Amino acid sequence: MEIALLPCAFLAFVLLLFCLIMYAVYDLFLKAKILRAKLQKQGIDGPKPSFVLGNIPDIQKIRSKVLEADASTYNVNEPLSLDCRSILLPHISQWTKQFGKTFTFALGKVQILYIGDGELVREMSQCKSLDLGKPSYLQKDRGPLLGKGILTTSKEVWDHQRKSIAPTLYMDKVKNMYSIVLESGNTLVKSWEKLIETEGGIADIRVDDYVKKFTSTIFSNVMFGRYDAATKDLFSKCRDLMEASGSPTVLDGRPFYRFFPTKKNKDQWRIEKEIYRSILDLTKNCDVSESKNMIHTLVEASKYGELGSSTPQQFIVDNCKELCIVAMDVPGITGIWGLMLLALHPEWQARARAEVLKVCGGQIPDSEKLGKMRVLKMIIQEILRLYPGVGFTVREALADVQIGSKVRVPKGVNTWIWPIAMHRDPQLWGPDALKFNPERFCNGVSGACKIPQAYIPFGLGPRTCPGKNLGMMELTVMFSMVLANFSFSLSPNYYHVPNFNVLLEPKYGVKLIFQKL
Repeated sequence: MEIALLPCAFLAFVLLLFCLIMYAVYDLFLKAKILRAKLQKQGIDGPKPSFVLGNIPDIQKIRSKVLEADASTYNVNEPLSLDCRSILLPHISQWTKQFGKTFTFALGKVQILYIGDGELVREMSQCKSLDLGKPSYLQKDRGPLLGKGILTTSKEVWDHQRKSIAPTLYMDKVKNMYSIVLESGNTLVKSWEKLIETEGGIADIRVDDYVKKFTSTIFSNVMFGRYDAATKDLFSKCRDLMEASGSPTVLDGRPFYRFFPTKKNKDQWRIEKEIYRSILDLTKNCDVSESKNMIHTLVEASKYGELGSSTPQQFIVDNCKELCIVAMDVPGITGIWGLMLLALHPEWQARARAEVLKVCGGQIPDSEKLGKMRVLKMIIQEILRLYPGVGFTVREALADVQIGSKVRVPKGVNTWIWPIAMHRDPQLWGPDALKFNPERFCNGVSGACKIPQAYIPFGLGPRTCPGKNLGMMELTVMFSMVLANFSFSLSPNYYHVPNFNVLLEPKYGVKLIFQKL
């Protein structure tokens, strides 16, 4: 009887193996091909993908032709170019010229619908369907970095997180954080004053770490109610994890690569565990009964509502980690680019300084005075246009989703919008789209852009960044305090090489010559 059973067992094994092979073929090849065909029927085309890797070989080939020496390295004797599209992602620029502003391509088995058309972005911004969620690869390929927090979840899980976190960052709550922002701004100013005094009245300063400390100090106090050795260590680990992970939104695409025990992956796994322990320790040591701290909100939200597959502890850790990463670096990097642009355009620096001094009268700005700084607001809006904090605005169709009357996004297709390209489109912004011109915002976004919904520095639609109000306050306070105390210009040691790794940062930092007023 045992001998008779062997053929049956063998047939079962063969059948199972056949099913696995068929599933792999479907998952790695046929699924993407079917999705691509549905887009092609709508007139959306793109580069032909290869088996398994999709268009990754094409991207590598295009990138290899763009040497670092071709980047717009700044020379004090030459004008500085603010157009970095073809340097950062040359394949996007090449395919846009070849296939138009909206096209499709594949990263491994993931099918991407790239959207560079302002009209389609407007339609997406008006889409309220929860079926237009966040890509699953954010939790899979970027799991160690992002986890299952507000930036990566969809539907009911995201809805619970949004309703829990967003109210803590409404304008009335942000106004109560003003003293924290002001104290951090004072620390920044004093640190630069000390350097200038030490250097004899003029100092060449690399501003990056100072500005990031300004923003991380603020958010540490907002999240935990303090900024000490433990929170500094957490932020340091978050930065290490970002460096190990790469861009939060750009997909690598190589199948199963996230499972390989490479040095990069092992570093991610190790740092992820360290951050997990650090956040839980901070949660235990914080007074979570103090409702003004955001950690209290996360602890309470973990006790009810839809958590999905996360445990209460994982819910707290992932949301805390995501918020720390975003709030620590995104406004900081915007501030760094802003200082560079003001140094590059002394006429706007002088104009903003005159407004700050007039409104504040030599006194420390309060929240009411900040609202009167119209020129500074235009400058910040223009900084966010040219150097938005996010890399890509990404979504995944969790079911077939109709976008306006033009496009139906099939279930499983990921959409990518690149703000850096969208914000430099002359058809939307006029012939000076590649220039720094805050005057374009004199009548607000609606007067600056042909399609206002295509201005997306804080994201798109119902998933717009809940920290927008805090970020704008941070930038306004920082610029107003710096302008009131210093004049500054580009250092001859500054090299303009935008680098898209984790976020869009200056590869060699921003170095400025400061002088006390």
